[in-house]
Amino acid sequence: KNGYYIKTKDGKDFDGWCWPGSSSYLDFTSPQVRDFWSDRFSLEKYGGSTDILHIWNDMNEPSVFNGPEVTIPKDTLNLNGVEFREFHNLYGFYHQWATSEGIIRRSNKRAFVLSRAFFAGSQRFGAIWTGDNAAEWSHLAASIPMLLTIGLAGLPFAGEIL
Repeated sequence: KNGYYIKTKDGKDFDGWCWPGSSSYLDFTSPQVRDFWSDRFSLEKYGGSTDILHIWNDMNEPSVFNGPEVTIPKDTLNLNGVEFREFHNLYGFYHQWATSEGIIRRSNKRAFVLSRAFFAGSQRFGAIWTGDNAAEWSHLAASIPMLLTIGLAGLPFAGEIL
């Protein structure tokens, strides 16, 4: 109703498929949309929650299972008409930022937001994890240099699922 979703090149809301099924994707590059998202975490709007809330932003690369690259197509547009290819890597960063801001607004406390997608500076808004893997030694072996490199890049609060 607010028109806050990523658009196709013909101006319609982009519709992709992910775990919940048919999905549209908020344009987190817009400060107005980030503010809208942050407000969703208020105690009044987040029914059944308490003052202490921790959030896990998953699939926020964003994942689109029926897309050509398992993400939002590069030629979709944000609300300013900029192609998704220009801000793909920032999408998860803005999502985590808006979520963190929502938690801070509701409790005036430091937020804990675990995010699968991240970018330089994401450490300001919470922790990151490197995504799904299998319970195999090869995955554990790959996670060690990955996490060490992420830490050296300035994101020290990172983890792997074992």
